[in-house]
Amino acid sequence: MESQRIHILLQKYFEAESTLDEENDLINYFNSGEVEEELKPFVPIFSGLKDLAVNEDEGLGEDLMNYILESEHKEKVRYRWMWQMVTAVAAAVILVMLGVNFYSNQSQWEDTFTDPKQAYAEASKTLEFVAGKYNKGLAMLKPLGKVEAAATPFYSGMAAWNKGIGKLENINKNLKKQ
Repeated sequence: MESQRIHILLQKYFEAESTLDEENDLINYFNSGEVEEELKPFVPIFSGLKDLAVNEDEGLGEDLMNYILESEHKEKVRYRWMWQMVTAVAAAVILVMLGVNFYSNQSQWEDTFTDPKQAYAEASKTLEFVAGKYNKGLAMLKPLGKVEAAATPFYSGMAAWNKGIGKLENINKNLKKQ
């Protein structure tokens, strides 16, 4: 009976489904000296576990946790300091840019033309140039109207086709209902 229980506990142990009590039972069994011949290959594993359990330092876990928390804190402080520096540099750059912009706006803009008639003539000339380019671009789009006019019969044929397909789908639905 004990042998069967040990086999079940070993199976649970190797599938990582055993509890601490079951693992302690295995450790005690394999360290008792009364191990069956077929289970003797497992003796070194569980005797090593007993040695580890005996030599376990109680404060080791706490020391490790403190070390981890301290290193995380140091890392957070370092990143916080880095972001503070980046933010300070960005703020300084923005202030410098605002100062330069303010200083450059202090000078008054002067008109290019002193005579309003001359300014009007130059503006009219520029607008005529832009209008000519715009009309030239529109002229290039006129062939697209011809393509659309040529496609109109196709669209009307497709409308009739789609109407027929719709009727076939309705007939198919009515047949499936029956």
